[in-house]
Amino acid sequence: MPSAQLHELDAAGELGATYEIAGPSLGRRPFFSSAGWFNMRSARTTALLVSSVLCGCYTYRPLISPEPVAGTRVSAELTSEGSQDLSGKIGPAVEHVEGEVLRVDSAGVELSVLQVEGFKGNQSDWSGEPVLLPRTSVAGWQQRRLSVGGTGFVGGLVLGGVYAVYRLLGGPGIFQGGGRGGGGSGQ
Repeated sequence: MPSAQLHELDAAGELGATYEIAGPSLGRRPFFSSAGWFNMRSARTTALLVSSVLCGCYTYRPLISPEPVAGTRVSAELTSEGSQDLSGKIGPAVEHVEGEVLRVDSAGVELSVLQVEGFKGNQSDWSGEPVLLPRTSVAGWQQRRLSVGGTGFVGGLVLGGVYAVYRLLGGPGIFQGGGRGGGGSGQ
């Protein structure tokens, strides 16, 4: 197996350290994992998949349909009277109730409540307790939707950070060619 030496120079230009390198990444810094040489292609694929799963940005937008559908995540804006009527169930001075729709019928909409927000902006997390919101208590509905622009922006930041770490640890750059193609001046 061919091997090579990698020499590192210190700030003054003096020889600092010498590494013996052998294997498929001849000329690069050794990159080890517990299983031997670290496969950069699988690392990039894994980073892409993990970041796409973890970085979803969501926004609340008005419902397209006239009423919520079972299984969707919604936020209900309560009327002043609705907030007073429901104070025994969800607490005093609540403006928004967020949760997943369990069922919709003539009596109202039953939510599995995940969070409530008061008029002053204070939020309280819930554990999915079911609460029936009468139709007369709700001023408006909003549905939680994926924000494509926000997700793309955050995903780009995450991938840029992963690439920066990859480069710091010795990976080759995106634009570093592998010697393909011509282009020399023959003189």
